[in-house]
Amino acid sequence: MEKIPFMDLQQILDQHKKYLSGDPIGKKACLHETDLYGVNFASRDLRKSDLRGANLKRVVFWNTNLEGADLENADLKHAVLEGANLKDAKLRNANLKGVNLEQCDLRGCDLSGANVDSADFEGAVYDQTTRWPDNFDPSKAGAVLE
Repeated sequence: MEKIPFMDLQQILDQHKKYLSGDPIGKKACLHETDLYGVNFASRDLRKSDLRGANLKRVVFWNTNLEGADLENADLKHAVLEGANLKDAKLRNANLKGVNLEQCDLRGCDLSGANVDSADFEGAVYDQTTRWPDNFDPSKAGAVLE
């Protein structure tokens, strides 16, 4: 897995911002299978970004917009996603062990096959379209059905 230099990451994020605004020279952030250990993405707009299989251990996604993002097979162990918008995000088979998901928007999110061991879902909002790992009870974990 490749560690991305800071300047390259900034350039990718700038291009993604342009992509989201409809700028024709913008480009969707494609960071799949990238080592982003410990990066601070707090309050960023990463809608529709591709983070499949990325190393996102200890990453800060506090209040980050990840709506529609693809995080399938990503390793988010001990990441902070408090207040993040994960509406319609794909987290299939992701490692969410010890992740803080307090107050997240999980409506339409696909968490099937995810490892949610010791994850904190207190106050997270979900709906009937949210897909959970087998044998997981979101209400017992503190999540709220909207």
